Amino acid sequence: MEKKIPKLTVQLLAAVAVTLALVRIVENYFSIRLSDTLQVQFTFIPNAILGAIAGPVWAAIFAAISDPVFVLFSGQTMLFSFILIEAVSAFLYGWFFYKRPLDSKKKADWLYVAGVVVLIQLVISFIMTPVALHFHFRTPWIALYSSRLIKAIFEIPLRIVVTMLVLPSLQKIPELARLMGLK
Repeated sequence: MEKKIPKLTVQLLAAVAVTLALVRIVENYFSIRLSDTLQVQFTFIPNAILGAIAGPVWAAIFAAISDPVFVLFSGQTMLFSFILIEAVSAFLYGWFFYKRPLDSKKKADWLYVAGVVVLIQLVISFIMTPVALHFHFRTPWIALYSSRLIKAIFEIPLRIVVTMLVLPSLQKIPELARLMGLK
């Protein structure tokens, strides 16, 4: 686990701050609300970047700290379960993408990212979020899972393609590659 926790430097803090600002921008301006319990968000892009540059532990900590701040600025209700969901999501992105070189020309990297995206979708979108929504808002299970299943059919391929377009491109930037634990 030791090699998965980068040293907290000023450069890393600055990169994390920029990435968290991207999360806020994407969440506010590039989210599509389909219903009260279902929305299409593109925050997976900055969250994957956050995990790749900060590693699992720092990404989880920064996500857990920033989520209540974002919620307070948005005027929504703050729920502990959603802070936990954000932290777990950031941890998973960090665990799988920190110190992991990706090449969009390699089939193995596409399969790796596909596996990561499916795993994160299962843990976050099919386990943690429905449980939180059900217990906080008493949303019926059938309503939660039927809409999520349809959404996942479109969202999983989109996440795979976008992740494979963004992360390998960012890894080519020397400063970001160094932050991502790559040589």
